[in-house]
Amino acid sequence: MNALQQLRQWFLSLEKRERGMVACGAAILVIFIVYLALVAPYLSHRRALITQVQSQQALLAWMRPVASQIEALHGSQPAVPTAGSLLGTVNASIASAGLAGALQQAQPSDDGSVRVQFKSADFGSLVSWIAGLQRSYGVVASDVTVTRASVAGQVDARIKLQDSSS
Repeated sequence: MNALQQLRQWFLSLEKRERGMVACGAAILVIFIVYLALVAPYLSHRRALITQVQSQQALLAWMRPVASQIEALHGSQPAVPTAGSLLGTVNASIASAGLAGALQQAQPSDDGSVRVQFKSADFGSLVSWIAGLQRSYGVVASDVTVTRASVAGQVDARIKLQDSSS
């Protein structure tokens, strides 16, 4: 006799009232297992997604004014042409923008551009610095990769800069 048959025989040997209580307990157990296996993970994942969407919406709301500033500056012509090497101009502007502490690397490329890398740089200062380079020196950012750093308002960035006359 297998275990399932023994369980069935035991169940049938119970009085009617006891069978009802065991059946009710089994139904509650099944509902509890379904809740733990399906409903609870779904609700937890849903809460995490809602939190993520709210975080992304807050970031978007913070970036919109900065984007409009960049758009406004996009069409302006450089006031002062680049003097000396592009690397020298970039290094001097980084220092004056207060980003020197976040600068990880600044190196010239074979194509005449300069690649800079920042770690934990203030996003607003970084955007202002890029806009100032274009406005003052005619230097444009042609390839920009920005990722959020662990501190709010700070980013890690890799930027390729080149003279707009090139």
